[in-house]
Amino acid sequence: MDHMDEERIIRTVCPRNCYCTCGMLVTVRDGRIISLEGDPLNPATDGKVCLKGLSYVERVGAPDRILTPLRRRSDGDGFDPIGWDEALDGITAGLSGLRERYGPRATLFYEGSGNHGSLSALSDVFWNQYGGPTRAHGDLCWPAGLEATRLTYGDNLHNHPVLTRESRLILLWGHNPAETNVHQMRLILDAQEKGAIVAVIDPRSTDTTDAADLHLQPRPGTDGALAMGIAAILEEEGLLDRVFLEKTSVGVEPYLERIREYPPGRTAEITGIPEEDIRELAIRYGSFRPALLIAGFGLQRHRHAGQAMRAVALLPALTGNIGVRGGGWQYANLASHGLRPPPLPPAPDGEVRSFPTSRLGSALPEYDDPPVRAAWFEKANPVSQHPGTARVREALADLELLVVVDQFLTDTARMAHYVLPAKTLFEEEDIVTAYWHPYLQLRQKVLDPPGEVKTETEIWELLCKRFGYDTRWFDGDRRELLRSMLPEGEGDLLEQMESQPVTLKGTEEVVWSDVRFPTRSGRIEFVSDEAAELWGVDPLPSFDHLPEGHTSETAAMFPLQLLTCKTRERIHSQFGNLSWIKGVDRPRQLDIHPEDAGSRGLCEGDLAVMWNDRGRVEVEVHFDHGIRRGVVHVIEGRCQPDDPWLNLLTADVVTDINHGATFYECLVEVGSP
Repeated sequence: MDHMDEERIIRTVCPRNCYCTCGMLVTVRDGRIISLEGDPLNPATDGKVCLKGLSYVERVGAPDRILTPLRRRSDGDGFDPIGWDEALDGITAGLSGLRERYGPRATLFYEGSGNHGSLSALSDVFWNQYGGPTRAHGDLCWPAGLEATRLTYGDNLHNHPVLTRESRLILLWGHNPAETNVHQMRLILDAQEKGAIVAVIDPRSTDTTDAADLHLQPRPGTDGALAMGIAAILEEEGLLDRVFLEKTSVGVEPYLERIREYPPGRTAEITGIPEEDIRELAIRYGSFRPALLIAGFGLQRHRHAGQAMRAVALLPALTGNIGVRGGGWQYANLASHGLRPPPLPPAPDGEVRSFPTSRLGSALPEYDDPPVRAAWFEKANPVSQHPGTARVREALADLELLVVVDQFLTDTARMAHYVLPAKTLFEEEDIVTAYWHPYLQLRQKVLDPPGEVKTETEIWELLCKRFGYDTRWFDGDRRELLRSMLPEGEGDLLEQMESQPVTLKGTEEVVWSDVRFPTRSGRIEFVSDEAAELWGVDPLPSFDHLPEGHTSETAAMFPLQLLTCKTRERIHSQFGNLSWIKGVDRPRQLDIHPEDAGSRGLCEGDLAVMWNDRGRVEVEVHFDHGIRRGVVHVIEGRCQPDDPWLNLLTADVVTDINHGATFYECLVEVGSP
């Protein structure tokens, strides 16, 4: 770009895996970003941007950013910078040789969610012609809740976030928006100032619970029982909206029989919450309309996640809070996810070989026909972020070729044979969808890539040329390619996005107001035959104690339930290397109730060891009077060399529904080193 000496303000959007997808206005002068602020034309983010977003000003020019291809030294000790020709020649030789020996499935292609954009699909221009690699399916973050919502309501949509201000009661369940969605928290506080009651269900005390009128602290993994116990009280108190249920729902009576198995006393025994607190929350939730239930990702990170989420998701239907302003079920809003795939070469015939992503470390060594001998990782840092760190490291160390595309030397990149420098969000135009608000936004190009950095689309095109593959899918005007990915008849949205966020046709401010649901029955499904057919679970939402939970045999040896939650300062393993973040980042301490610490002879500030039969981690003790007894917590995301390897402790098993991870089903013991 040749706009030197000219100051320009360019509208773009943050593409991180985050609720907010903040619209941003970037000021550029002399080819350099000098300031960044929020876009006031995005009503959901309202001209605000978080600290992580502000730190992009530093991130784009960070001194440790990778600006040239790197090759690991033959002795394994560090990397040498090399040119693109040398890097691509070496990678081509490795991938070609392995395909000749074993076939294309001997290579794993893994694309994570560290950077969202529609052009990512162009990677398949190479992989389809390569013959089809091994892949991963599912998601580490939220898939059980997505499928539970789809099975219940037919789609993942919710009301426009700004309607939160019209709620009279807001129930936050397993969600901490003060940390993970600061724009949502602002809307919640606005509603509270207008008289809304705010209730939070979370085993921890957080910045969100500090603002709550009610705070219930269940044992982790008992949310399904709590939801059915609340439903039982709603029926007992005459707070069900039977007119709404008769009009909109199927399977209500069998579900009412199920919830009667969870009277207040039994629910209190299972969850560890006093019976009177459960009753107070239920009566308030059923009495105040409109009531909004916002579920976070936290309550679906265990093996019974899908069934728990189905039970929680039905509470708004039971009280008639679906299809009304200020009410509803809020988990994920995929209203902007209507893009068409780009033109691609045909996929290879035959079934794709794929494994649940949470089982990365265990799955790779299990393959022998053919074995996985190479892997390519983009937008991902599995050595830090996947469960079962020890197995992940062992599996990757055994590969003949490991290629990582990244901006920084992450834990995964340090294991690679080749590291290719990745663009930042400012260095390529793309379209970005959202999953909280309904807006589609244009990520306009702000800068040319520095050094020898190439965009991922350039890398794939160069690799196709090395292999002699057809590259026509990269030809033509990139803007027209983006236009072709918009829904038919909506190509003019591309120019509109230059000046403001847009919504796709059919996007509604209040969803389900017509009480028509795209489920099999066309109604809200309290009983789902599809759930049984697809996932082998009870057609009715059900509760079972966790195989690794407080009632399990494992709890006798490892009695503390470990949570590894998010923080506002980082997104997983990203941003923690930046000085702007280091100045405010909180240490990775062991949050433990003083009584749990005292019974183990631990004092504030002590170095403690946390262990189970999967691993061992050292971490400093921090007394937390607000955390539930029997629960401990450490902030997740390994960014710094001295951050604890928390996923040494987590298991790489899979949720009951939709191939999710089970980070919060993790029992440990804590003691002195």
